Amino acid sequence: METQSSTYNVSPEKKTFLAKGSSQPLTYRPGFDLDFVERLLGRRQKKELPRTSRIRLAIQQNRLRELIRPRVIWKELSIARTDKTGVTLTDGTVFQSRKMAQALQGATRVVGFIATVGKQIDREVASLMIGGELAHGYVADSLGSGAVENLADRFHTDIAKAVAMQGQSVGLRFSPGYCDWPVADQQKLFSLLDNEAVGVKLSDTSLMQPRKSISAVFGIFDKKNASPENSKHNPCRRCGKKDCIARRVEAVPPVTRK
Repeated sequence: METQSSTYNVSPEKKTFLAKGSSQPLTYRPGFDLDFVERLLGRRQKKELPRTSRIRLAIQQNRLRELIRPRVIWKELSIARTDKTGVTLTDGTVFQSRKMAQALQGATRVVGFIATVGKQIDREVASLMIGGELAHGYVADSLGSGAVENLADRFHTDIAKAVAMQGQSVGLRFSPGYCDWPVADQQKLFSLLDNEAVGVKLSDTSLMQPRKSISAVFGIFDKKNASPENSKHNPCRRCGKKDCIARRVEAVPPVTRK
């Protein structure tokens, strides 16, 4: 995975800022989760990408770095209760997901966020496809997915560093439409966040525009009460769909140390 620090280095002032939230988007330098990109392009265990795919990947990575505009808007949300069917926030919003509810057992609150790398990459992919450069278009599309994945991971890590100062930790992130969380709940999550601040809108079917955007929540845990690294907080370890591209059996949340 490619790693790059965000423009928000976690200084003491920034830790306070991150711990409270912001009405203004966070901005980050462009970056890519190249491991995720290569898996999208068909790389599997013990099977490398073909040489032609690697060449296209290098070409498109350089081009797209100038087009993506990574931004995140987020908010801290308090949990009223969790039960077997879902999570209820203190404002009455209910997220219906048994797997998320199990993973959030012990969490005191959640962070909801929308991350996007902007609309220029959608235009670039469309232009390549219309121009008949299908292979380059497919690679560019995969890189766009890798760019927003990288952005969400860096934001997640920044929050983990911020709450670690209070002796707390974060859990894995969940997005509407994955696991058993209905994509229709995207409407609920968007109602809690200023999506217009990062230029992301929802279609009637709850899909995001620009396409290379992620919305998600993750829990914040008091370490004395719960451990996000515990296997019960990772639903993929109990899922039999082994060919899922989003499978994260070995994944753990960002772990920080003082």
